[in-house]
Amino acid sequence: MKKILIIEDDKTIVEGLTSALTFHDFSVISEEYGIKGYSIFEREEPDLIILDVMLPGADGFEVCRKIRASDPHVPIIMLTAKSRENDKLLGFELGVDDYITKPFSAKELIARIRAILKRLTPKEKSRDDEVKVGNAVIYFDRFIVKRRNEELTLSPKEQRILRLLLDNNEKVISRDKIIDEIWGDEYYPSPKTIDNFIVKLRNKIEEDPKDPKHIITIHGAGYKFII
Repeated sequence: MKKILIIEDDKTIVEGLTSALTFHDFSVISEEYGIKGYSIFEREEPDLIILDVMLPGADGFEVCRKIRASDPHVPIIMLTAKSRENDKLLGFELGVDDYITKPFSAKELIARIRAILKRLTPKEKSRDDEVKVGNAVIYFDRFIVKRRNEELTLSPKEQRILRLLLDNNEKVISRDKIIDEIWGDEYYPSPKTIDNFIVKLRNKIEEDPKDPKHIITIHGAGYKFII
């Protein structure tokens, strides 16, 4: 039975989600305070986290940063009453796997939870391959890049985009292809979102991010990776 941690201060939402998730054979634990929710995450090791943005004390973004610093793998779905794109961009840049805006249906949320958990196959979890790119070494199983004396963490989305580009070495991958492969039907980000992820990956992989040698922009077409 998969364990879901809900960090949300709206008791009505928590009660409704707990009832729906339990009905669909998930184990549920919840907490209304961000920092206490992080402590529960460390202790309980949930399979997925539902995280609200607006929380008493530390907000959802701060909690997300702490979780990602501790565990780059655990899936996070962020809940918010806000619909501004900048909030969604920040959430994805911090490593959120999905983003859902209130009000929402429990049925939709459960579908998204199942889609995320389905992607975390044993094969993906057990991959221990590493790839050397210039002066950087990518450790896909550990979600890190080592470059000289630096160790840089990859968010789940960054890891998957990088894997997609590497698996198609020297082939041009369009932004739409990246969106379809990485986000699927869960959320359709703007091209700017993809560009932001590419900038972050270049900062971690490239010797000179302003003059990239490995993650190349093909104007009007997309991106190409060259090992």
